[in-house]
Order: sequence, then structure tokens, then C-alpha cells
Amino acid sequence: MNYKEIMYSIGQLVRCVYGVDIPVNIQNTIIRFPAKGIGLMNQRGDIIKSNSQDEIMRLMDKIPSDLTDPKDKMGFDAQGSFWLGYYHYAKLTDDIKNYGADELAECGKALYGDQWQTNLAKELGLSDARRIRFWLTNERKIPTGVWADIFVLLNKKKMKIETIINKVSV
Repeated sequence: MNYKEIMYSIGQLVRCVYGVDIPVNIQNTIIRFPAKGIGLMNQRGDIIKSNSQDEIMRLMDKIPSDLTDPKDKMGFDAQGSFWLGYYHYAKLTDDIKNYGADELAECGKALYGDQWQTNLAKELGLSDARRIRFWLTNERKIPTGVWADIFVLLNKKKMKIETIINKVSV
């Protein structure tokens, strides 16, 4: 189990649910014992009360259902990943206010060419491209976390292209 990746997603989840006002008991629990912390969030009803249910479900899907807490407490590096996810999500929330269907199409085409909708849907873990079509027609807002995933995909592609360029350049 890669706790660093999981904790990054949990940091995003906490930011999505609470914004800047994380209850102290949640914060203290979740960074040390994430499974127990998510249970506490659920027990309090905070997850259900959130206005971003689609986004919360997308983030929850990134967290393994068999997540177990470490015996002692979460390691410092994984706790750091939690805070990275939390603050990256906050910054991205501010940055994407002007992003929409045009930017989604531009990113999708850069990643996959003209047949980008199906490929992007698959990479984002969506069952089909229907949700992407809703986003393109502005029927639904594109969740912050989707932009985060798209930026990761773009950076991976960029790194792959740079590796190829370095390999073949004279």
C-alpha cells in the first residue's frame, strides 16, 4: 500500500469537505490514522453534508476500500503528502475558476488527439465519456480534482516527450 499517494488523495478529500476549517479532532486523527479519520468524518456526517458529492465520490474512489491504519502512526513523509494534497487542491481550486470546456478540450486533444474523450474518460476512471460530454456542454461543472488528474497526465506526457527528445537529439 503506497501511503504517500493515499494520503495525498485524503488531503484533497479533507480540503474538499472542510475547506480551511478542519475540525481539530479530524485533523489530529486523519494525519496519523487515516482510516479512523475517514470513519470519524463519516460518523459526524461531514462527508454527506458536503455540496460536492460528485467530487467527494471521485476522491473516495482513489482511497483503497481495504485501507488500514499503521500500527503506530502514519510516517512523517506520508503526513507531508497529506498536506501537499490539501494545499495543492486549495491552489488548484483558485486557479481553475476560469477553466472550462475549451480548456478541457485543449488538454484532451494534447493528450490523446482527436479521439480524446473516450481515452480521457478511461484514464480518469469514468465508466464512459458521457460525463465529459456534460462538462463540454457546461451541463456540469468540471470538478477541481479532475483538473488535478489532468495536470498529472499532462506532466507525465511532457516528461515522456522530454525523455524521447533527449534520447534522439544530436
